[in-house]
Formats: sequence, C-alpha cells, structure tokens
Amino acid sequence: MMLVILNNLLLTNKNWGILFFIGLLLLAGFGAKITYYILSTTLKKLTKKTKTKLDDVIIDAFEKPAIVFVILFFLSFGKPLLYLSEKGIVIYDQILTSIFILTIGWTLVRFIDSLIEHYIKPLTSRTKSKLDDTLLPMLKSIVNVFIYAIILVIVLQDLGIEISGLIAGLGIGGLAFALAAQDILTNFFGGAAVIADRPFEIGDRIRLDGNDGFVRKIGLRTTTLETFDGTMIVIPNKKVADTTMENISRERARRVKIILGLEYSTSTEKLERAKQLLKEIIKQNKLTDDESLVHFKAFNDSSLDIQLIYWIKDLDNILTVKDEINFAIKEAFEKEGIEFAYPSQTIYLKK
Repeated sequence: MMLVILNNLLLTNKNWGILFFIGLLLLAGFGAKITYYILSTTLKKLTKKTKTKLDDVIIDAFEKPAIVFVILFFLSFGKPLLYLSEKGIVIYDQILTSIFILTIGWTLVRFIDSLIEHYIKPLTSRTKSKLDDTLLPMLKSIVNVFIYAIILVIVLQDLGIEISGLIAGLGIGGLAFALAAQDILTNFFGGAAVIADRPFEIGDRIRLDGNDGFVRKIGLRTTTLETFDGTMIVIPNKKVADTTMENISRERARRVKIILGLEYSTSTEKLERAKQLLKEIIKQNKLTDDESLVHFKAFNDSSLDIQLIYWIKDLDNILTVKDEINFAIKEAFEKEGIEFAYPSQTIYLKK
C-alpha cells in the first residue's frame, strides 16, 4: 500500500533529487540550530540590557517557534527536488501551510504567556488580594484554548474540510462529544463558582472530601491540593463546588479539648485546685486565648474526669503550644500531688 502511494506521488523522481532533498533537510536543521542559538544567547543578552521589556517578550515568543519557521523556509525550496505529481504537490503545500499556521498559533500563545509573565504577573504580586493570582492562570488557559481553537478551524478550512458539515456528520460521535463537553463545562462553572464565592484561596489549608492539604492551583477544570506528605491531589471543580469544605486557614483560633482523668481518691479540694491550675496555665501561655472552659465533667468507671477546652491563637505553632500546655499541666499536677488515674478494677470478695 505504501509503495502504491509513493508511486502516485513520485512519478519521475531521481536518486540525486532525493539526495539533494536529504541535504536540504540537514541544511535546514543546521540553520534552525544556528537561529535558536542566536536568539537564546546573543539576542537575549542584548534585550536584558535594555530598559523596555517588550523586546524580552518578543524574543521569548519567537525563540522556539523560530526553529520551525527556518525549517519550513528551507523545505519550501525542496518541492522541485522530489518530482511530485500534481496531487503530491498539493499535499506537500497543504502540509507546509498547516504547519506554518499552527506555528503562528504557537507563537501567538507564547507571546501572550510572555506578555503576562513580564507585565501582568509582577503587578498581581504587588497586590494583597490572592484573587488575581487565581484568576491569572485561568485567564491564560482560556486565551490559549481560544487561540488554538481558531487556529484549528483555519487549518481545517485550508485543508478543504467544512466545519459545519463535519459537526453535522458526527452523529453518535457528536453526542459523545457533547456529553464530554457537558462534564468539562460543569467543572468549568464549578471553578468559576469557587472563584466568585472565594471559600478558599491559593495557599489556604482546607479539608475536602476526606482530603487535607494546601491549595496550590485553581484551574479551569480542577483544583490541586498538596498534602502534608508532599503528594498532589487533583479534584474536579464540580466536586469542589458540591462538597462540604472546611477552610482551616480561616479559623480564628484552634479549639483544643482535653479530658483529664484523676484518681477517685482525689479530694474535693484538690479537684478545685486542679481546675484553678488549668485556668492559670492557659492564661500564662501567650499563644492561647486567656479564656478557657474547665469543668468537672463525669464520674468515669476508673477516674474523676475534668474537661479542659482552650483555644490556640498561633495557628502556625499548634503542636508546639499543645506540647507546652501538656508539660505545664503535668508539672503543676506533680507539684500539687494530684495524681492521674489509669484503668483499674476493684474486686470485692464475699466471705
């Protein structure tokens, strides 16, 4: 089958023509390499010395696409070397034109990305709000998708494919595409709802659907969390919008509840002293609220239970504060001779 196609395309091709074409390809690769080297080194060094950032944006945009443009330039001279048939010439031209159009789209996307990186991103980093940091990646993704969609339509039309007829002829495939698009749109609007309502921002720690982590990215379709283990969890925005979420970063203070079991032999006076000591320990710690709740809660099976509830103000040092409070309680109770209970049973023998 491949031989038949080659015979149709190459009617009177000669060996020297193919050799010259291979040489042209090698020359194109060499020219592309030289062009990339000049753009990525010499010109980049020159643009960094200028006051304006526009030249940096242009170099960033054309740095890699220039490789394709140079190769296409050399290949445009290679058509006569192949002795192609009329159909082959048409296919050859269509391939080069399609690649050229796609490369223009790629260059435009890189230009916009570089424009955002050099001009818009520095402005958002100066603002206190994190909303612009969230919207910027989404805006960039939307623009990129829009550009690629336009470029794809142009390429298909250049190839003689009618878009409306193609969509109409999809049939069941079109239905499947519509269902897939519905899921994409649902996640997109879920992301839009998250940004509009702002239940969390990039950097916040949240609990969502059994996952606990820090928000690292809010995209068009998904939200990315980084767990304490360093793993990344990607959650569809539809689930983010529909699931109950807890924003830990926005809590005023962390509530801590402790049950302290004392021995049954502890006197009433020592129980009162234990409650007083607990309130004093919480007040003395600078990283906790002064207010605390201390109650003689219950007569347990093997202990007299005192409940302590306090709030930690410094959310970045929760474990450190808990450690300080626990050590202070242990030390204070030891000095006062207040003993902690442990599970035990008393057995009475009947004579």
